[in-house]
Amino acid sequence: MKIMKYSKIFLLSGILILTMPIVSFAQSAIEEIIVTASKREQNLQDVSISMTAVSGDMIDNFGFESNLDVTAQAPNVFADEGSYSAGLTIRGNSTSNPQLAGEGNVALYFDDVYRPTAYYPGNQLLDTERVEIMRGPQGTTFGRNAVAGLIHVISRKPTVENEGYVRLELGSHGTQIFEGAVSGPLTDSLRGRLAIKSHKNDGFQDNLGPAGGTHGVIDHFAARGHLEFDVSEDATLLLTFETSDADDVGKAFNYWGLLDPTTLAQCEAERIRAGECVGGGAYFGLPTFAPGPQDVTKVYTEHDPANGQGLYTMKTESAIAKLTWQLSDTTELVSITAYDGQDRFFNPDEDASVEGLYGGYFSYDDHYTSGWSQRTQETRVSGINENGVEWLMGLYYFDTVRDATSMITDFAYPPGSPDTVAKISAESYAVFGNFGKSINDTTKLIGGLRYEDEDKEADVLSLGVQGNETLEESNTSLKLGLEHRPSDDLMYFGTVATAFRSGNFNTDLLFGDMSALVGVSTEEILSFEIGVKSTSQDGRRRINATIFHQNVKDKQGVVYDSEMSTPVSRLVNLGDADISGFEVELTLLPTENLMISLGYGYIDAVLNSPDSYYYNANFGTGANAFAGDQFFMNGSKIGGPDSNFNGMVVYQLDNVTLQADFNWNTDSTGLGGNEITYTGDRTLVNLRAFWELSDGWELSAFVENAFDEEYIDGMYALAGSDYAYGNMGMPRWFGFKVGREF
Repeated sequence: MKIMKYSKIFLLSGILILTMPIVSFAQSAIEEIIVTASKREQNLQDVSISMTAVSGDMIDNFGFESNLDVTAQAPNVFADEGSYSAGLTIRGNSTSNPQLAGEGNVALYFDDVYRPTAYYPGNQLLDTERVEIMRGPQGTTFGRNAVAGLIHVISRKPTVENEGYVRLELGSHGTQIFEGAVSGPLTDSLRGRLAIKSHKNDGFQDNLGPAGGTHGVIDHFAARGHLEFDVSEDATLLLTFETSDADDVGKAFNYWGLLDPTTLAQCEAERIRAGECVGGGAYFGLPTFAPGPQDVTKVYTEHDPANGQGLYTMKTESAIAKLTWQLSDTTELVSITAYDGQDRFFNPDEDASVEGLYGGYFSYDDHYTSGWSQRTQETRVSGINENGVEWLMGLYYFDTVRDATSMITDFAYPPGSPDTVAKISAESYAVFGNFGKSINDTTKLIGGLRYEDEDKEADVLSLGVQGNETLEESNTSLKLGLEHRPSDDLMYFGTVATAFRSGNFNTDLLFGDMSALVGVSTEEILSFEIGVKSTSQDGRRRINATIFHQNVKDKQGVVYDSEMSTPVSRLVNLGDADISGFEVELTLLPTENLMISLGYGYIDAVLNSPDSYYYNANFGTGANAFAGDQFFMNGSKIGGPDSNFNGMVVYQLDNVTLQADFNWNTDSTGLGGNEITYTGDRTLVNLRAFWELSDGWELSAFVENAFDEEYIDGMYALAGSDYAYGNMGMPRWFGFKVGREF
């Protein structure tokens, strides 16, 4: 079966490469991408960081609409498609404690401003200049919680000439996407840019429950405005305001029964995934629910979208003031002042059925809210001195207040009131510096240092019980490396770096148990990597490769307490982790009309915990029935898929471009070898065709998940439950787009 999946990729690529005539067009070298990974503009091939960068032109030309499209083309980067979160993992260092008021191991930056991971699902690509994905710790340059890596989305800025574009996409399930932007000078010293995007569809999941209706409905709107002032001949001020509003009916969960229909003993994992098992209503004289094999387009929930159930809403706003001042020919000052805010609500049916647990014993009809406001200030000065030392020094201030509520309707007391109401306040200060010093004509020493001090406090009310916890932390991150350039088109680099993720609190669904609130200490990482970046002299072949090893100390994670009558989660330091692996990216221009891009990543991520550390999950076998089996964590694989392979083939014939891109991931299971906690392997292939018409008009057509691959995007079973819940991956999707640049 897997051989058949892999053959789809090679068969498709081979057909595209071998059957097309050779028609020349003006692409004689691979596009050079300028990035700001080191907080100064550099060619991607000159940065001693393992990273994938996609320019705005590439995003437009490749037809990418969301961050998921970009991350799918980056080795050792995995993003799930979950109902109310899109978990991000880089190099296997996953976020194992996704609290509503928490932060992730992958730092997200938008236009130089840090935002929590919770912001991620609400951000489709809008008028994007480029996306930079940096693998490995970025603690000295970006700092906050960049232990696994960092994704930076940079928007297009105002232009000195008038320009703009409009695009309209129509597709499956009533999809309508409109995006447009206009840019240009307003006065001799003032330029502006305005971009908007609306994304709607009618939903793709039919509810087979009595309420009916459709789930998976998207209704997004986003807008961004820039004003750029020439303060003087040497200084510019860029003001940015961005807002977004998502008013969706969420992608509903799928249901997998855990029990054998005859014996009511827990089934084997493969039978569960195949839909051969049932829920345990028979234990209580209630119906057993047996949906059979799962289909992402059909769900079975009591939620009624027409009456406001199953909603997933999120509103965000941000304001940024960026001052860039050229102090001298060799020295620049940048000041970035930002305010960001978000309000979020989602109402998932986490029993994934009409009946609920054990055929109607009780239901997990959950209600969650989260919100945050934050202020950040970054000031940095950079330059190059008379000895050729490139240097950067900066100060960073971060102040945030985050709140969250969580409730399971059947457990709410009084009825309708949140189980847990939490507020987390955090304030931190940091000072950082980076340098690059040439040792000789071919070798450069690079280094960085960052010191950060943070105070964090959690105030919680749960079932009338109040709790308060504080954390005071400080940490020093460092980076030391060498760059060696035997020639202009070849660079070797080696780096030792550290980074940290600040401690956190458990603030979701505490059920009055304040012992579960206790915070966990800092998660720290020590990383070693060696890499090479090579570009052929004619610019038609580029290969970048890195091998790495990481030691993670005091990894944070959530486990569930099986001794409680309700599933109280506990945030703990799971132990340490060793992560090793490599990634390779290859881009080729075999002819002037053909581009091939391939990437492969492999990780081996193992958790080292005390032998006594375990957690309970699933219904349980034998004497563990109704309590869940024990899974010991020591030696567990972590971090999701251990291999991924991505690629793209682009071919142009005069004014027509044909494109195929693919992404393959291995499957993965839960801590301790729990095979019911599962993410399926997948081979996803997308096909696109573009036509350049006259007067700046463009037309494109596409099919995503062209072979209609069915796969489990993620499933999990709480201890003592008779079912697993999770999501199937997205179905095949057709569409076409028309647009014009002017």
